[in-house]
Amino acid sequence: MVEPFEYPASCGWRAAMRKSLIAYNLALGLAGTALPGLWLGSRLARRWGELWPRLGLYRDQRPAGKGPRVWLQAVSVGEVAVAQAVADELWARRPEIELSVSSSTAKGLERAAELFAGRARVLPFPLEAPWAVAGAWQRVRPQVYASLETELWPNFLAWLDNRGCELLLLNGRISPRSFPRYMKARTLVAGCLERFALLSMIGPEDAQRAKTLGAPPERVRVEGNAKYAGLAQRVAALDPEPLAGRLALAGAPLLVAGSVRSGEEQAVLGAFKRVLAQHPDAVLAVAPRHVEKAPRWLAASRDLGLSAQAWSDLGPAQPRRAETKVVVVDAMGQLLTLYGLATAAFVGASLAPLGGQNPMEPAAWGVPVAYGPDMADFLDAAQTLERAGASRKISNAEELAAWWSALLAEPERADAMGRAARLVVEGWSGAARAAAGHILDALAKRGA
Repeated sequence: MVEPFEYPASCGWRAAMRKSLIAYNLALGLAGTALPGLWLGSRLARRWGELWPRLGLYRDQRPAGKGPRVWLQAVSVGEVAVAQAVADELWARRPEIELSVSSSTAKGLERAAELFAGRARVLPFPLEAPWAVAGAWQRVRPQVYASLETELWPNFLAWLDNRGCELLLLNGRISPRSFPRYMKARTLVAGCLERFALLSMIGPEDAQRAKTLGAPPERVRVEGNAKYAGLAQRVAALDPEPLAGRLALAGAPLLVAGSVRSGEEQAVLGAFKRVLAQHPDAVLAVAPRHVEKAPRWLAASRDLGLSAQAWSDLGPAQPRRAETKVVVVDAMGQLLTLYGLATAAFVGASLAPLGGQNPMEPAAWGVPVAYGPDMADFLDAAQTLERAGASRKISNAEELAAWWSALLAEPERADAMGRAARLVVEGWSGAARAAAGHILDALAKRGA
């Protein structure tokens, strides 16, 4: 058990932080010798226009206005979706807010440009060099800065903090993989975390790690993941009945294996074959993560003696044949709606060591969900569902078959798990609203 951070008693944490920051900037100075090479490479690749904004030279951006100004940092594509949900909540209550959205990746910037075109300025996040941070701040001048995920940039945070900007860490996560790295720079990390007026963390484990690293405990909250904001509303707007017609279920229970990957065929299909021994009327819909892998799943089904059809071969006039037990979804955009017809689900990329897929999508329909041991990419969601009794981690085909069979045999158990799953999603759907509320409170505190 790692003890919570204690600031050095001899010199005080600020003195320790200053020493760490000096060493940090000396290291950055050495790294800065690579800038001429980056400049030359960007020119040779005809992409020199992408380098200047990273240096804090937002030459194409208008100067900061006089109204309330908020800066949201969304490191990549997933966080840009969070930024959109938070922005919608902000503008619903204060449409005059001048919003700047930054991202650290090319894909994130591309997505932000699509979502915020004409509504907010979209900026590359500046390099951590003090002069780049100063140039970026001069153009944006935020009164509130919110990091959507845990990003700790000592120079950037110090510059904004010292100029009266309120700093918020929203949708914060500290993963088991990143925690040891943060521990190696504990004094520097603690100084960054102390600058945040509020740290809204996704789960209790993230909150505990933040406190251990030096976040003031009274500022740390657990408020769920805003990445799933609006999921309940999206599901409520979908109608699964047309898909039910294609599947011709006529009361037969449907199991859905979503976003499955290569290497999971034998486990998923083998589990379903075991289920059929006890529940011969059951039907399985398999949605490969990459639709071009559908033929592989069709072949694997037939190799196991399971009659199978491709989704693209079905239609209102040609529904599933009665003898077909497996339908392989070879079309994009069907999975979320299909979950609405399921009695139970499995999300893939979890039996194969690929980080898992989103268990909140079936949960939003009130569908119990299982997954394999590797859910590293959706660990917060998996753990929250497990704590609520809404999901099940399985290790192999035998365990998946037993779990599916038990839920088909005990509908009341499946219903109870489904209700718990829906409550989790509904609770997390308010995370974006809570994040926006913190930003508005910070603006009010600043008199903006």
